[in-house]
Amino acid sequence: MKKIKRLKGELERRGLDAYLSLRNTRYLAETTAAKAVIVPVDGEPILICSRLELERAKRESKIKDIRGFSSWKAPLQRGERVFFMELWQLIAKVLEEIGSRSVGYDGGDRNFIRKIRGLHEAGYLLSPEVVQNLRMIKSSEELNLLRRSAKIAVLGMKLAAELIEPGRTELEIAAEIEYEMRKAGSEGTPFPTIVASGNNSWLPHSTATSRKLGKEELVVVDLGAIFNGYASDMTRTFALSPSRKQLRILQVVKEAQHAALERIKDGVEARIVDAAARRFIGRAGFGKFFNHGGGHGVGLEIHEAPNLYPLSRDTLRRGMVLTVEPGVYIPGVGGARWEDTVAVKRDGYAALTR
Repeated sequence: MKKIKRLKGELERRGLDAYLSLRNTRYLAETTAAKAVIVPVDGEPILICSRLELERAKRESKIKDIRGFSSWKAPLQRGERVFFMELWQLIAKVLEEIGSRSVGYDGGDRNFIRKIRGLHEAGYLLSPEVVQNLRMIKSSEELNLLRRSAKIAVLGMKLAAELIEPGRTELEIAAEIEYEMRKAGSEGTPFPTIVASGNNSWLPHSTATSRKLGKEELVVVDLGAIFNGYASDMTRTFALSPSRKQLRILQVVKEAQHAALERIKDGVEARIVDAAARRFIGRAGFGKFFNHGGGHGVGLEIHEAPNLYPLSRDTLRRGMVLTVEPGVYIPGVGGARWEDTVAVKRDGYAALTR
């Protein structure tokens, strides 16, 4: 497993002999069944899960050493092996078994970690950035899953384009979109589907409501799919008999996104990409109406590093996947956002949602 191999390399460089993951278990184990994953520098990874998730963990994860626990004793089925103890007790037992003396970990309740320390004496270093840095660069397998997720999102947006018409409610359109994506293989949505029309359109984080679409307004549709855990994110803005100013807003947002996309390549600072869109919108006279970041990373979570905003310290690297989503929101007129999920390449980008 490439993820585990890369993690071991990071541990060696940091002088850690084991890593305890409580927050990135799906990334490392490729299943939501895992409660903890322990990766020793020398040896195979160990997945810990609830007894109720033991069989699912065996089906879904490539990790071979899987240990189930139960906090209370119950009759065992034939061939079933369960540790009757609390999760923190089993983690400490495994750390003791592998002889760890310097353990990195990615988070967890302080009291939970304190209990582990009490049973297994070692040095414990809170180091969530170890896995976060790995997660920013997607493997070829992850990129394929993200492409599949993006294709489903595009299907949802194509249906949205057919459904946008006066008289339909935002909730009705959102429901149809989500149903379409479910049929295409989406496990759900990484965030509630946004259909924001009229006076809802100038709320950057609006939700779908019972409001009916009318004429002379903009309609923002922001949607995403999930395929095998990996998310996608896409926004389009539709115009229903728009005014000249509404059309101008929409055109500026689309061109601002193009300006930002043109700056994307390996080695570019994330804030430079954000600045390209922000500068274009500012020159068009709408600068004060662009009030959110220009994009964010996408993976197993809908918001990951890197982040595109004026104070970002992130640098884009080949293999990162992120959104580019400039927007303009003018009360009394309308709001518009144009967003795509893209993958960073050596000399540019590959659009996943276009």
